[in-house]
Amino acid sequence: MSTANATEVDATKAQPDTTSIDSSSPAIEAATAEETAAATEEEAAADSNEAEEEPYKLTIKAPNGVLVPVMASAQETVQDLKLVVGETPGTMEYSCFYLALNKRRLNDFAELSEIEGLCLDSELDLVEDQYTEREARVHVSRLRDLLGNMATANPMVAGLDAGVSVFSTVKQDAQETHAFKDFELGQPASLDVLSAGKAIRQLAQPLCVRLLVLSGWNPVPRNRQLKGDLLYLLVTTLENQSYHVTAGSSGFYVNASSTSRFNAENYGVAHAGQAGVREAAYYSAHSLVTLLRRLSPKFGKGLAEIQKAMAERDPAETLPFPLAEQAATPWVVRGAENSVPAAYDVGAPQDAFLRQGALVADSLRDWNEELQSIREMPRETLGDRVLRDRQLHKWHAEFVEAAIPGAMAVVGGELVPLNPTDPVDQHMFLRDNIFYSKGFDGRETFAALGGDAAAHVATGKDITGVRLLNQLDTQGLHTLGSVVVDYCGVRVVAQSVVPGVFRRQEATPIVYGSVDQGVTVGADAEFHRLLEPVAKALHFGEHEVANAAGEASKLYTSADVKGLTGTDGRKYVLDLYRMTPVDIEFLESECAADGRFPAYPHKVVLLRPELVDTFWEQSTRKAVMDHVAERVKGDKGAEEVAEEDLLKGFDFSLSFSPDAFTPMQAKTAGDEALAGAVRGASRFLRDVSVPALARDLAAYVSTPLSGAALTATMHQRGINMRWLGRIAELLPADAPSVGNIRRRVVFEMVARAAKHILRRLFRAAPSHQHADVFALVANCLVGSRYCAAPAQHLARGVPELAAMTPASLAQEVRAQVALRFRFDLAEDFVAALVPGHELMLLREVCVKVGAQLALRQYHFERPSEAAVHAAVVAAMDPSVKVTKTVKRAIKDRVDAVLAQPVAVFADDVMNFVAVTKVATHKSSFADEAFEAGRLALEKGDRALGLEMLLESLALHEQTFGFLHAESARCYSVVSLAHYDAGEYALAAEYMTKAVVISERTVGLDDPLTIHNYLNLALYEHARGNSLLALRLMRHAMDLWALVNSPDHPDLATAYNNIAVMLQSLRLYEESLRFFRACLDVRVAVLGTEHVLVAGAQHSLAKVYAVTGDFKAAVQVERDAHMYFSSKFGDDDPRTKETGEWLAELTFNAVRTAKLSKAAKEKIREVASTASLMPMEQREEPVASKGHLPIDDLIKFITGGSSSSSKPRPSGGPRGKGPKGSRR
Repeated sequence: MSTANATEVDATKAQPDTTSIDSSSPAIEAATAEETAAATEEEAAADSNEAEEEPYKLTIKAPNGVLVPVMASAQETVQDLKLVVGETPGTMEYSCFYLALNKRRLNDFAELSEIEGLCLDSELDLVEDQYTEREARVHVSRLRDLLGNMATANPMVAGLDAGVSVFSTVKQDAQETHAFKDFELGQPASLDVLSAGKAIRQLAQPLCVRLLVLSGWNPVPRNRQLKGDLLYLLVTTLENQSYHVTAGSSGFYVNASSTSRFNAENYGVAHAGQAGVREAAYYSAHSLVTLLRRLSPKFGKGLAEIQKAMAERDPAETLPFPLAEQAATPWVVRGAENSVPAAYDVGAPQDAFLRQGALVADSLRDWNEELQSIREMPRETLGDRVLRDRQLHKWHAEFVEAAIPGAMAVVGGELVPLNPTDPVDQHMFLRDNIFYSKGFDGRETFAALGGDAAAHVATGKDITGVRLLNQLDTQGLHTLGSVVVDYCGVRVVAQSVVPGVFRRQEATPIVYGSVDQGVTVGADAEFHRLLEPVAKALHFGEHEVANAAGEASKLYTSADVKGLTGTDGRKYVLDLYRMTPVDIEFLESECAADGRFPAYPHKVVLLRPELVDTFWEQSTRKAVMDHVAERVKGDKGAEEVAEEDLLKGFDFSLSFSPDAFTPMQAKTAGDEALAGAVRGASRFLRDVSVPALARDLAAYVSTPLSGAALTATMHQRGINMRWLGRIAELLPADAPSVGNIRRRVVFEMVARAAKHILRRLFRAAPSHQHADVFALVANCLVGSRYCAAPAQHLARGVPELAAMTPASLAQEVRAQVALRFRFDLAEDFVAALVPGHELMLLREVCVKVGAQLALRQYHFERPSEAAVHAAVVAAMDPSVKVTKTVKRAIKDRVDAVLAQPVAVFADDVMNFVAVTKVATHKSSFADEAFEAGRLALEKGDRALGLEMLLESLALHEQTFGFLHAESARCYSVVSLAHYDAGEYALAAEYMTKAVVISERTVGLDDPLTIHNYLNLALYEHARGNSLLALRLMRHAMDLWALVNSPDHPDLATAYNNIAVMLQSLRLYEESLRFFRACLDVRVAVLGTEHVLVAGAQHSLAKVYAVTGDFKAAVQVERDAHMYFSSKFGDDDPRTKETGEWLAELTFNAVRTAKLSKAAKEKIREVASTASLMPMEQREEPVASKGHLPIDDLIKFITGGSSSSSKPRPSGGPRGKGPKGSRR
């Protein structure tokens, strides 16, 4: 399956039914062929002895009497149990402790299976431990975090309002009336659906202390350090009492100091005998939380409220992110709240000291040594692999989180370069043992390939190469930790430091590959041996390259890939941007001006690894088929050739040269064959893969919902983004049925072009004017109907901005699209495509450049005064009494909105966040278990499938943690397995977790989140919670309108499901609207002659019959019957069913035309009275009249017996149970 940000809502191919819901299973694609899947199952079975171990059900007893039940696997460590204690509300006060079994201290890093005497149901004791200075800092820092707002992640790394979930507020908004009462089909998108203000306010903690900071008496005097003092704190309680507190090795106590006099003695001892002073033990406790409870009753009350709120909420909503890098960054955020600090906090500047300590500069992490040591950990057993994967993921996440602030400091000019005398583009930086360089061609390495443009692309390709080698995980071969950071127009590469790289050496340390563009080439035998399995996995053949003297050397990888031996003795490979062959057909045809388009900006045009794999597999399969066909044609005949003999004599190999069609390629016969394979793959991409994707997009076999989903779809098929223009050309511009996907493709090109324009403008403007730059580009791109000359309101001192107009920007976008995507945008593309889809395009641009806008109602054309007045009144508190003062305030607000000169202001740009490319680590065993479980479900083995999926879920959580997109994916698939089994409560429980985790890790409006909301709505409806299901559907539809447009084909499924939910509430008239919308979408996308259209017509006819409109029912049913009859013949069951319904409807259309007015009114009464009944009453016989066959329905309406002699339709409105039908 694709990564989470690329998951998309599938189009439903099943025939809709008025009593069943089309349910789209998650878009999970097999990552391997059947042979690989079989091998996966075998490997999973081989580890079954460990996977089937019974879990530990332990109990941890705390000193305060709280018992913490913990269920853990044998591979988990004692440290994992300690984390559970810290996250449990009743034991959150403990941070410095150890666990003991029978009074024996347990090693924090010991696996449970290795602990002697530990039983499956043992009770462990929580024993308070001695504090160190670090433990004291952690304790205070955790308490400050607990008392603060933990709803969002670190804004320095993840941006404003990062990692928020709004699910709880969506669920709370479920009313007694259904959520679609005021819904208008095709209504404009509203940003209110992304409002996280209410959710953040609900997560806000009650005030417990006024002040909790480090005291001015720090640092601790040396003589007091000998007595165990670690830190001094100043605490002011809500009762306005100030206390000086000592953090010592045995715990915390109130000392006798004041702001003017230092006295480290216990307050009870220093003031013994004075009135109101208690004994010394009262003023000391092991935990600061316990001490503050004694000193401040209001603190105890507030903390109890926090504990209660934590216990009541789903942990997925309140759990803080261990690393901010995992949190999703929204593109719209709270405006007013983020414009000022949340509160005046004297302790906020001290947080860095509390987390890192005073000696942080002397304790820099050796990132590279940590990474290589983790890679060298054992991997023989499941426990070894899980521990190793967890440590690798943790290291990568921490490295990215540390690299982002450093890269931002590089862009901001805050770091001193290592080589200050060199040109700016060549500057290198070192911070926290992370090496930084800019993505420019400062040393002219890529001068012949495109200069800065080639260098920019090469940095991203290097991350792809690192990812490939990390996935292969070859022992003895090492890569660096790497991350690419794009921030405010500058690309920065952050890497761990190779040991010895900064030492002066007489000879070059590069022993494999070339460091000087082929002048010299190294071919170290040891590196050659280590790279052989890599070459085999990547389908590289051994090839020759020649140096400047004409001497040939044999390599497996490209000569641009460098191998060196570090001073630690490890073998490192660097500069991995050429780990795939060149796209020679594109290079020859597009990298030179051809008259229609200018030359492509660079020559680093490489094939994607997915394309190489696909071409290799298809070529091998074709060779096998040709060989088998040749064998069958032999003298023996097909019957006489044994199956095992068919592949006898089969000899086929296909390898590629990464140096093919480069200046260093040797001209031997073997290398010519490798080059021929490269050309074949390039032609396969151009002539097969790209047209196949265009056909699938046109037929809506693939239906990407967002730009990220489209990108992932292309990458999964091995298609580079430079082929977007060709795909757009293959989608006919004048075909309404492909209008949605063609608009998505064009918008992706426009957004990427705008990103390149913004990158150039950001570099030309000072940082304090970046908000003006973005606002101006946004206004010219999507706000030209509101203001035709936005530059006069936004350009402040930048000549290039002052000259920008909507027309000039559109011309530059067209030029960028032609240059980078080889596509001619129409001159009026803004007027033709953007109106009505402004937010969709603005979202794509914001996501690509990392901009965060204030959440407000943006107007992209001048609104009327009446519309603004209505919006202002609607936003008011309904309880406010309308007085003259209120009316005047309303008028002032309306006048202010109407007077706004532009659509997007510079002040609307709240922040820019770093956009990263990372070599994401994946857990191989967790993915294998996931695939094995999925395949078992497909084969019908639910027990094995569910067991493997739950095992995969446990492995994902152990590896990545609870808050991770991979965990959300597992929860989603496990919930689907329970839904298929009819276990709707369990399905809803798992899907709820998937919804919350996806909101927090991939985004509130990510396609995965929308998909999960739609599925959760189905599960809640199956449980009988139709009102809640409709509220969830409404939220998903509002998100959909923001991300895509009303003509997306998957909306037919959503409309059908909404109609069925409304029908279950007997709201037949309202359900009609959505059944008609479902039919309209299907006709627009598929045309009138399609089986899904006929199915929708048949469903709509049934609902017309329920509402008594038999004339309309006959017209629609006739079209369905004609299609089934002409397409499948008169003997097809669908033809017979629609024929019987058509006859019955025709007969009753005549009969109901003769009914009295009172009888017709009774038809409407059936529906309207049923809609007012509570859920329990809807199960009574009267509630099911809408589902009766036609004869019985007429009998119920007229109060008499049915005289129809025609047979009752055998198909009828068949009830398929609450589960419904799934495609």
